[in-house]
Amino acid sequence: MNNAESAKKLSEIMMMPLAAKTLSTLAELGVADLLKEVPLEIDALAQACNADQTILLNMFKVVELLGFFSIDQGNIVKNSPSSELLISDHPQSMRHFCMLFGDEYYRGYEGLHHTCKTGQSGFKHVFDKTLYQYLDETPTRASVYDLAMRDFSRPVGTLLANVCAELFDQAKRVIDIGGGSGVISMELVKHHQHLTACIFDRQDVCQRSSESLPENIKDRIQTCTGDFFADIPEDYDVYVLKNVLHNWNPRSCQKILNNISQSLKNSRLLVIEPLVEPEENSPRLLFNALFQSVICEDGTYQRCFTDLEELFSESKLKVVKTQKLPTGHTVIELIKT
Repeated sequence: MNNAESAKKLSEIMMMPLAAKTLSTLAELGVADLLKEVPLEIDALAQACNADQTILLNMFKVVELLGFFSIDQGNIVKNSPSSELLISDHPQSMRHFCMLFGDEYYRGYEGLHHTCKTGQSGFKHVFDKTLYQYLDETPTRASVYDLAMRDFSRPVGTLLANVCAELFDQAKRVIDIGGGSGVISMELVKHHQHLTACIFDRQDVCQRSSESLPENIKDRIQTCTGDFFADIPEDYDVYVLKNVLHNWNPRSCQKILNNISQSLKNSRLLVIEPLVEPEENSPRLLFNALFQSVICEDGTYQRCFTDLEELFSESKLKVVKTQKLPTGHTVIELIKT
């Protein structure tokens, strides 16, 4: 690659955050919802979302290059297959994930330089509070966060219900620790009709989760308010811990795992994490690993399987099975020794 090609590639990389911010702004404006039924002329679309017509059209031109939305005759905008994922009620919607990533996460990532220098949270440096403290103080954005986690976790829930079908077939009661919006619980009870599930999380999260549960499975999912740094309910057959450990440094992870271990009897624990092995070359996993160090607790780094094994051993947990999901997550099944 010569200097001219390198300069072009460098400029394209530096421009990509602008494309991401443009896409997240369109998600915030809800334009995909407005285009759900029929295409609209740009003037009508701008009026509907109270936006500047010229700027809005230029935004569509940017994301159209990446396959999102389509512009016909210079001024008629319609959804593309990719932009349909920004429709709020799409079965695979990613709208709220884009809203979260393009706002709080985008701003928090401005702390990367601080994280690089200190190993401390860039988000906390920028906002002067942790992510969870910020969410406690901004309920409207906490709702966006919950829905973003639902967007992000939905595919994992479906895969988990299938790849661990034998385990769930033998279980009756499942608890999702740090279960957030409840999407894992919802997918499990939808795929296994005999199961009941519990979402274990903070009080405000549980309240929002309870209010958003679908009517057809609402009677099979309960919420339980608590703190996984304090204690965790007993008497469940399967304990699920998805995308929790990578948010915390080793000391915090050890506390969480110790508390789970104390609650396990003849139960199984499923830890689902996007592990990053030394030879990893997946852009998604490598980006995510760096991102977690910036956004999450001080001293949070990516982990490989060996790192988790050490934490498990300290908590008297034994690995009995592992499986890699197409999403990049690794499912680790554990018992208490």
